[in-house]
Amino acid sequence: MGHDKSARLSRRNFIGLGGAAVAGAAAAGLAGCSPAKSSDSSPSTGSGAGAKGGGYAWQTKPEPITDIAETKDFDIVIVGAGMAGSAAAEAASRNGAKVAVIEQMDTFSARGVDNGSLNNSWHKRNGMSFPEDTATRLLYQWSQQTANYNLIKTWATRSGKVFDYLEEMTPKHGITMIQAVSPTAKYGWEDNHERWRVYPDAVSFTAEGDVGMMAGDGVHGMNLHLVQAFVDEATASGAEFFWENHAEQLVGDAASGISGVIAKAADGSYIQYNASKGVIMATGDIGGNPDLLEFFCPIVQTADLNMYTPPGANKGEGLIMGMWAGAAHSKSPAAPMVHQFTSDTLNFTLTSFVMCWLAVNRNGERYGAEMPLEPYLTNARLNTPGSIAWSIFDSDYPKYVQAQFPETYEAILEKIPAQIEEYLANGILVKADSLEELAQKIEVPPEALKNTVEAYNKWLPAGEDSQFGVPPRWLSQVQTAPFYATKNVASILTVPFGLHVNDDSQVCTEADEPIKGLFAIGNVQGDFFGMSYPVHCPGVSHGRCITFGQLVGEALAKDTVITQTA
Repeated sequence: MGHDKSARLSRRNFIGLGGAAVAGAAAAGLAGCSPAKSSDSSPSTGSGAGAKGGGYAWQTKPEPITDIAETKDFDIVIVGAGMAGSAAAEAASRNGAKVAVIEQMDTFSARGVDNGSLNNSWHKRNGMSFPEDTATRLLYQWSQQTANYNLIKTWATRSGKVFDYLEEMTPKHGITMIQAVSPTAKYGWEDNHERWRVYPDAVSFTAEGDVGMMAGDGVHGMNLHLVQAFVDEATASGAEFFWENHAEQLVGDAASGISGVIAKAADGSYIQYNASKGVIMATGDIGGNPDLLEFFCPIVQTADLNMYTPPGANKGEGLIMGMWAGAAHSKSPAAPMVHQFTSDTLNFTLTSFVMCWLAVNRNGERYGAEMPLEPYLTNARLNTPGSIAWSIFDSDYPKYVQAQFPETYEAILEKIPAQIEEYLANGILVKADSLEELAQKIEVPPEALKNTVEAYNKWLPAGEDSQFGVPPRWLSQVQTAPFYATKNVASILTVPFGLHVNDDSQVCTEADEPIKGLFAIGNVQGDFFGMSYPVHCPGVSHGRCITFGQLVGEALAKDTVITQTA
């Protein structure tokens, strides 16, 4: 997922990059691959021209929009009303700025459940303390040291106070801060070896009527409540939200600075939103734009589906508009967040999303460490033959559930018999009385599967997995019939990759010169992640959206930058 020379778009060669160069960059990562099933396959900024058409639509800078029907003046203009943009709007308006939020959808966007921060007051009251330097280092090293260490350190050291404010602000909206509730928030993993360490840093924001991880509407994750609170607070402080306004171009360029945004309203007219203090891009990731994925992150095209909601809200338009204006893209590679569940399998306890089972590819061979840490198994699966793989376990699963979840196994085991019947009935789970029969049902070579199982079964009694390094606690054996198999799925949640920024989250040119008046937060903020999404600190994606949204919003309102307000 790194970039070769043809994929590095400098300020000089970005516009009009030759079709041959594009073809070389894309084809190298796409040979033999089929695209993921995307919920939105034809974004306006990338219509699928790809290398076959001699270039991508986003590589051609459009003519400036001049038929402006109306001009509106603000201190700060925020593009995008998701978690990051709404957090910035609340902070900026609370600190006296006149704020406009431009959103292409008809309402705000809210996803997910967990929100990461370190050493907030809730943590301290509950006896938790996290080593900020170690957490920063682990997240930084996950990117193979391609990310901006200082951005990560800002989240690690300042998210606590930001979340203290949230805990004060949210009760009047009927919201309570609680321990994170999703399976991605691991507990009892903080003492693991650094490779497998996960801190219990994440919190969720719940309200009356919530069920499980879902908000009371049964459609959105719990974070619906928090984003709604940001929008309500910002509105009460005078911020204006302009729905169904699609940002098209930035006003200005890297040399002169950015002074506003031109957006197309629902009636087709163009409105120019001027920003005297600055424009904050909060437009999300690139996962909804097949052309950007093909160019910057081709490996995810072998995923099973794209689960981002709402469809079409993450086409990478902030990245594209910024590059049209002379900004650089992230210097760290795209960091896909790919999890091993679908909406059908999320609650199935015995899937690889929750449990560590023997994982085999379509050749019946073990292909990677099976730890239920989201990127490990999914990243490996994306590069298996045919991108098809299975988790294998046997009828002794209760003892392995107990070993892997010593504090909660009883509650887990209560659900499993009914789940097994349900998933056998709908075909998600496969059952057989012999390994040979199982191999035939999942269409892998029987002899290869038998040999793989025999080799795998040696690791647990030996107390060491010398092949992939899975710790003994998460090893199992496959030896007692009946045997089970379930597919190892790979679902794209987001693909963070955005604009190159400095330590203040100010957008920069390729020469690292900050562009006056332009900032990026959320998944359009580049350089925070790299290679793949890290799991040492669950919820860090939403956590950085909230933290940088609040910090940048407040700093701009006060005519300063975040490194001067620490």
